[in-house]
Amino acid sequence: MSRTHRAFSSTVVVSVLGYAAQALSLVAIPLFLKTVGAEGYGLMVTVMAFMGYLTFADAGLSWGSLILVAQAKGRGDRAGIAHIVRHSAWLALGSGAVAALVLGAILLAARLGRPLPMFSTHPEASGLLLIAGSGLVLNLQFGIVYNLLHGLQEGYIAGAYQGGARLLGLAGAMLAAWSLGRVDAMLLVQVAVNCVVGLVALAHAWRRHPWAFQRGPWRDRSQYDAQLRVGAKNLLLQIGRTLAGTAPTLIISSVLGPAWVPFYTVPLSLLSLFFAPITSWSASMQSAYGEAWESGARDWVRQTYRLTVERAQLAGSLGVGLFLALGDRFIRWWTHDRIWLEPATALSIAAIALLGAWLAAGQFLLTGLNHHRQAAAAEVANGLLALFLAWLGVRWWGLPGVGPGLVAAALLTSVWVLQREVRGRLGDGCLPAGFFFLKAAAAAAACTVAAVLTSAAWPPAAGWRVALDLAAAGTAGLVAFAGIGLGLRLFAAADARGWALRLKEKLFLPIP
Repeated sequence: MSRTHRAFSSTVVVSVLGYAAQALSLVAIPLFLKTVGAEGYGLMVTVMAFMGYLTFADAGLSWGSLILVAQAKGRGDRAGIAHIVRHSAWLALGSGAVAALVLGAILLAARLGRPLPMFSTHPEASGLLLIAGSGLVLNLQFGIVYNLLHGLQEGYIAGAYQGGARLLGLAGAMLAAWSLGRVDAMLLVQVAVNCVVGLVALAHAWRRHPWAFQRGPWRDRSQYDAQLRVGAKNLLLQIGRTLAGTAPTLIISSVLGPAWVPFYTVPLSLLSLFFAPITSWSASMQSAYGEAWESGARDWVRQTYRLTVERAQLAGSLGVGLFLALGDRFIRWWTHDRIWLEPATALSIAAIALLGAWLAAGQFLLTGLNHHRQAAAAEVANGLLALFLAWLGVRWWGLPGVGPGLVAAALLTSVWVLQREVRGRLGDGCLPAGFFFLKAAAAAAACTVAAVLTSAAWPPAAGWRVALDLAAAGTAGLVAFAGIGLGLRLFAAADARGWALRLKEKLFLPIP
């Protein structure tokens, strides 16, 4: 199986399971809003967002081991991979201990009357932090298995387990919400599911690659140094991503209150449906980029990255076009008018999602090549600046102010550094021409106009008729986007048929 086929298989598996979870969330989110309320659901989301800061205890070692495994695979060094896994296990134990200590300090401070600002009016948050933090410590240990599989370019197996855990955890949380109506029970079920699935994944990887778990020396200081050195660069990138990614949730919760968090996270989760396959593809390609770079296939890396950026832009343009046209009506129908979407907020969220996809594609490339020090430092600056500018935006303009703050922070830091680093590594021709982005914007505008006009042509409806109206309007927008895209040669019909055939083939093949 070639590098591209392996990445495509991983993308299909992750995307299918992700869409299954999103389909289940069509029922789950209205259920959560009904049983625990917008404030309870927002508090749970805030707790999970805060867990991103505890992942700093990993110190970037997870990504570091993935990169080192991928490079060792490119050299055909099985003994080296086993050596990496052994040392990763001990480093994961240390990371878990650090996370547990930090969590204990936070809980002790809350008990002494000094809780974190976003939890100051919610004493029940301490219990939620304990449950979520315990799950994080366990996930750090199981990360060894998933990183091994990703490094061996078997992300489709890791994706099946991780996606399955997400799907089963969501189903369990729904059951807990329906039967008990308690946020702590919802979190506890998800932690238990992740633990069970992690153990099954460990057994599978052990049986599939027993050579990777062979006993041997685990006190090689040079190996620890190598993982820590690579991990340090990954830690900077991880810190920056976490700061920028969690800034909206934490700031909205602190400034406007937890009840306003779903007004941001629910629309963003809806729009992410269009970006999920491309983000999954970019993540799956990390190990492929590293292996190809080590083996000398640099032209392949350049061409593949350019195509990835083009596909990200196309998927994002289609998603943004439909989101701006139909997002508010769909969300109102979906949540029974408990959540709605203002036009300014829709534009803000669309800008965040689109820019995030561009940054992720470049960062995953540089991470796979193990040349991401400058991009990581820029991402830290982006995250810190995002916290400040997003806070200003929310204080001045309310919820819609999140987007301008995050976009401004990224443009001043990560965007220009990332494009400079990518061009410096890959050379000319690694990015689409500027005219390509203008044509994609034109296709998105046509999609929005067609969907709005079609939706307005239908008489007012209620109940399940709204879903039919939305489906008709969405189809009109999709047809308009495809027509403009073909006319402007954004993509070729033959390419679309080829991807459809490959997708059909993968969906009917069992995972080896």
